[in-house]
Amino acid sequence: MTQPTTVPGQFDLVAPAHRFTQGGRYVYSFVLDLPTLDRLLPERVDERVAKAEGANRPLTLSHAKKIQEYLEKEDRWLFGTFLMGISPDVVEFDPWQDTDRAVVAGQLRILSVGDIKIFDGQHRRRAIRDTLESLSQNRRRGDKLASLQEASVPVMLYAEPEIDALRQMFSDAAQTKRIETNTVAQFDSRDAFNRATEQLLEISEFLRGRVEKERSTVARSSPNIIAINQLAAALKVIEIGVKGRVSKELNSQYLTNVDQLVDQCHVWSDEFMPAAREEYDNLLSGEIDNSEIPEMRSHTMAFNATVIRILAGCYYEWVKDGADWKPLADFIRNASLKPGAISNALLVDAGVVLPGGISPIGRQAQVVGAVDYIVRQARDASK
Repeated sequence: MTQPTTVPGQFDLVAPAHRFTQGGRYVYSFVLDLPTLDRLLPERVDERVAKAEGANRPLTLSHAKKIQEYLEKEDRWLFGTFLMGISPDVVEFDPWQDTDRAVVAGQLRILSVGDIKIFDGQHRRRAIRDTLESLSQNRRRGDKLASLQEASVPVMLYAEPEIDALRQMFSDAAQTKRIETNTVAQFDSRDAFNRATEQLLEISEFLRGRVEKERSTVARSSPNIIAINQLAAALKVIEIGVKGRVSKELNSQYLTNVDQLVDQCHVWSDEFMPAAREEYDNLLSGEIDNSEIPEMRSHTMAFNATVIRILAGCYYEWVKDGADWKPLADFIRNASLKPGAISNALLVDAGVVLPGGISPIGRQAQVVGAVDYIVRQARDASK
């Protein structure tokens, strides 16, 4: 397919395109290489946090900067379609053949690109400009610049001149369903802990066949003990604690040695966890099978994701200085996790379950407090 071109004095842009209708409007679908996009399309230079202009929401430079960092770093990057509006008066379209088909291929000619209004893509557009400018000033990134100069992005151009209509279209386009956390845990391989989770499930006897992948939480009737996104979060706790945060730089470090991370988590899942609770030990040994888990939920909170997160936090705090985890496991194994207890139950005494409650409070403050309490009590008991 030929690239879009400019025709000085006649048209601002000429490009092969497909024309179809959507919502009662003509729509033109085509591609723009990044330099052409940067040269022709309108942009907003200033950040105005409290002000929406034209068809755009407020410009947030920090958001554009994150996109720029992604574009500069990743070789196999991905951008979604730019959505734009334009007055039908400045558009000409010549079909390449007579047809009554709903989608028609032909030549798109735009008299004035200054009439184009981006209603979804302004931050990507700004990131493209800043990336090309940054790379052009860095001789060591010449290969990356050349690669981006040859790349293109898809465009959907709607024959719609009214600002109010374009704003509504942006709002409509933004109503897409958020990607579920369980899907992100399985799809986002740039996250070291997602990758570690995938590898751990291949080797862990305790976790194999007991991790929910279709939902982001585990139903009480489920034979699984934890959802895959919850497991990925627990692996982070095992490595950095309940109060830790994984920066981009730290994530990159973990990605270079995922095997070591998996080994650490494997000890937690298949050694510490069965040692810490009889419920887990019986599952691993085959004393009970997965079909009995739903019924067991009424007798123990061991199959609650927040409890598993707390156990991961306790493990981190105990072993971070090289201590043997067995005294901690012994203390937790001998404690009661019975739902509905008023007192003398580990999670009630730790303040993460209300007296008489049947499930823990998942808020960060309660989880941190519970980890601190359990580790403190376990240390006192082991003296």
